[in-house]
Amino acid sequence: MPRRTQPAGRLERFQALMDSSLGHLLVKVTVASLVFLVAGIVMRQARAYTYRLDDFRVHGKTVEFTGMPDWADSRIAAALEPRMFGPMSVSIYNPDAEDILRARIKRHPMVRSVQEVRLLYPNRARIEPILRVPVARVLFWVKRPKGHQVMRWRLLSNDGCLLPRGPYKGYLEGLPYELPLVSGITEPAPLDPGEVWEDRTERVQEAVAAARVARRLYRDLRGRVTVTRIDVSRFPAESAKREGGEVRLGISCPPETRGGKRVQRTVEWGRTERACAEVFGEDCYEQKLERLRRALTTKRPPRFIDVRWELTAGGRTHP
Repeated sequence: MPRRTQPAGRLERFQALMDSSLGHLLVKVTVASLVFLVAGIVMRQARAYTYRLDDFRVHGKTVEFTGMPDWADSRIAAALEPRMFGPMSVSIYNPDAEDILRARIKRHPMVRSVQEVRLLYPNRARIEPILRVPVARVLFWVKRPKGHQVMRWRLLSNDGCLLPRGPYKGYLEGLPYELPLVSGITEPAPLDPGEVWEDRTERVQEAVAAARVARRLYRDLRGRVTVTRIDVSRFPAESAKREGGEVRLGISCPPETRGGKRVQRTVEWGRTERACAEVFGEDCYEQKLERLRRALTTKRPPRFIDVRWELTAGGRTHP
């Protein structure tokens, strides 16, 4: 009777698999996987170690600001010192380094946006910020934590934020005119500079647009007229209450006699170009400029000038 063959054990089956072509392939794949695993661990540890090295970390003292406007003097530079940005340290090897630096710089109240971030080996960065520019002055009441109110005087930026006065002193001294004073905003102002002044009535936005009108008037009338006040207390008005201008400008004009004082006049300007199209029949900047120019070149210019609509012999032509 023939002897029955015993089934191969686990060890024999494994040895047979290793001796086969499939086994050889599995050995190569396993070795390669182990190599990649070890290499990945080594790279991760090396990266973590490199991240901690101060020699490769960008921080406040290794950041350089470029592309600054001509009016940015030593006061602006002092306001942009590293300590003003809070803790700032990131490895140059961090793939998110540019985004981290951009977000940190944008937190500064004077920075509107960041144009470019360039990382330079081993630990430097060149950053081109877009600074906020003051367009008007504003007085407002601020409620303190204990309940009492205090008056604050700050600058209003070209994107509707409040700015500190100190750093912009040189900029203000270099202007050919004093920035207009805004009144009529009733929404509570933010406590901290650099915060957007939220306003459901859009009076802040209209005041910023009116400040642009003031700059254009100074340019187009060749410095003869300076806007000193911007009143937005009537904005926005319903059609039935539009008899008074929704934006009223106080202007300073040349003296009427030689050696006399400059004359203060009031201009019912109405809405700025950002909102004038919403009112049927109200013109925008160019037509209003021409009416103001004509009014100021008459023999006795009136102290109160309405430029919103064309005037006829029977009065205004507005609805």
